[in-house]
Amino acid sequence: MATSQTKSTATRQLVEPVLTVGELMSTNLLTLRDNASVGRAQAEMRLGRIRHFPVVDSVGAVVGIVSSHDIARALAVGGAGRSVPVKRVMTTQLQTVSAELPAYEAARLMRKRKISSLPVVNDLGALVGIVTATDFLEIAELALTGRALRRVW
Repeated sequence: MATSQTKSTATRQLVEPVLTVGELMSTNLLTLRDNASVGRAQAEMRLGRIRHFPVVDSVGAVVGIVSSHDIARALAVGGAGRSVPVKRVMTTQLQTVSAELPAYEAARLMRKRKISSLPVVNDLGALVGIVTATDFLEIAELALTGRALRRVW
């Protein structure tokens, strides 16, 4: 038979709030249109110190994502790679998530699919944020140092 302390711990674990993607995601987004050049994407990545650019259409729907790895591959072909539009190098088979998704499910999805970012969309498919492997590394650092896991805004 479980002791009252064990029951209390089990109950507390069930009712404690779960960290969501919305609490981790970046919302101050830089995006590109699909006709932007690889050279522009590279410059914007350097300036913004980011590694992933959501690519959106005219209404803000995500149509792809371009990573620093995609840019490096495009530039490896020589100087002509800088003028190539990102639509030719971006990933179009996207996995997106909602802000309400538990963060652990997003981390599991990223690990299983071997991807380093997930665009976050609303019910209409419009981009509202992005969650990256770096966001999860920040949480891991907090957990490993015994600090609180929730961001303070």
